[in-house]
Amino acid sequence: MTAPDRVGPTVVDVQGIPVAYEVRGEGRPILLIHGWSADRRYMIADLEPILAAEPGWRRVYLDLPGHGSTPAPDWLATQDQMLSVLGDFIDAVLPGGPFAVAGNSYGGFLTLALIRSLPGRLCGAALLVPDVPAADGTRDLPRPITIHEDLSVFGDLASDEQWIPAALPVHERRMVEEIRAFDMPAYRLADYPFLERLNANYLPSGVAGRPGAPFDRPCLIVAGRQDSTVGYRGAAGLIEELPRATFAVLDLGGHHLGRIERPALFEALVRDWLDRMERGSQAAF
Repeated sequence: MTAPDRVGPTVVDVQGIPVAYEVRGEGRPILLIHGWSADRRYMIADLEPILAAEPGWRRVYLDLPGHGSTPAPDWLATQDQMLSVLGDFIDAVLPGGPFAVAGNSYGGFLTLALIRSLPGRLCGAALLVPDVPAADGTRDLPRPITIHEDLSVFGDLASDEQWIPAALPVHERRMVEEIRAFDMPAYRLADYPFLERLNANYLPSGVAGRPGAPFDRPCLIVAGRQDSTVGYRGAAGLIEELPRATFAVLDLGGHHLGRIERPALFEALVRDWLDRMERGSQAAF
């Protein structure tokens, strides 16, 4: 019998939290971690068309606590606790054996923490517009800039969509529709009191919060040159820690790379990362 390409969504209990996740495909496992206030739909929209075309990957998309369909309990208030929940989720859904991980923005922040805390289990990692704050929590950001302005493409923005023009260095109708279709529904579900609580304790302690030994598996770091949300300079500082990383800073790119701003180049970079992991698959998986 052929295994179904899609299983889910489903729920697993992790420290008393019903964590929602979705599995697609069969083969080598890859964990996909969305960004701050987003949910798994963002990663599915960005990466599923690429991953589904590459045979042999079992894609696990989750909703972090306080995002999407996963609630955040009152006791969850620090990044260390979030990483503990994420680690227990991995033990429950991806027990034993190696896996790959890709994270967007805050998901990239968590991906870096996994590289530092679980290096022996990872066969590769992709940090997509990752949030890499300095040790004091600050971010070195480029000034916001609009390269190609066309305010007519925005139409009638809702009150919670007023941020969109400033977030895009290039204005195109397609970009706006993508944000409205896949981003805004998640942003409207997010638990913002929880996120404020977590933001007050944003930096993890221990090995997850400081540079570790060089991680010598295939990695990808993609940043936007015009990203005024998390910037690109923090990501550039990871080069020595990730000696097998392809590092790309994309012009005409803000914080919405992938399917929205630079889809063709983004896809090529992700496919190259997958290919590099597959070349070492006998040793890694």
